[in-house]
Amino acid sequence: MKNFVAVLAALAVATPLTAQTSFGVRGGMTLSTLAVSEEEGSEVNYGYQAGIHAAVTASLGSGVLLSAAYSQRGVTVTESGVSAEGSIDLAYIDFGAFGKIPIDAGPYLLFGPTLGLRIACSATFSELGYSATQDCGEGGADDPFKASDFGVSGGVGISFDVGGRDAVVEVLYGFGILNIFDDDSGDSAKNRGFTIRAGMDFGG
Repeated sequence: MKNFVAVLAALAVATPLTAQTSFGVRGGMTLSTLAVSEEEGSEVNYGYQAGIHAAVTASLGSGVLLSAAYSQRGVTVTESGVSAEGSIDLAYIDFGAFGKIPIDAGPYLLFGPTLGLRIACSATFSELGYSATQDCGEGGADDPFKASDFGVSGGVGISFDVGGRDAVVEVLYGFGILNIFDDDSGDSAKNRGFTIRAGMDFGG
């Protein structure tokens, strides 16, 4: 956490004080899963799950984009030869600091570290028409997941004029670095997934 704050501070200091600053909003969807490593021979399949994404941003000049977002993540779970299925639903407040590299007048690349603070977690199970949902324990002894995550995200965006405002469309891929399982089983799970979002930039 302290290292991430230091990165944000360094990026801000490195940006000239006279640089143009703009603020923006983003909205869209996530398509996420978990990269799970477990004992060999497991017949459990982990699929992608759609969720909601909403963010506010600050562009420091043309080279740094800061982002604070609400992001739903998770994974669908099925087991070969079994009619039962389930899902794990996670929600995070994500903070990102992205380097922004223009490709041309409109397109640009984004890449940088992200910190996620988990604010919700639940698991859903369904079989033969029966369905049940249970929370993850909200940080208690029975909670199988850690309260935070750290990773990197990268992608592409494009900016274009709409009525005198800068409209943007961005596609990001997030790669979790930390194991978010909070147990001693030896298994690991890392967040993976796409964010597709659009919005507007104001000011500057």
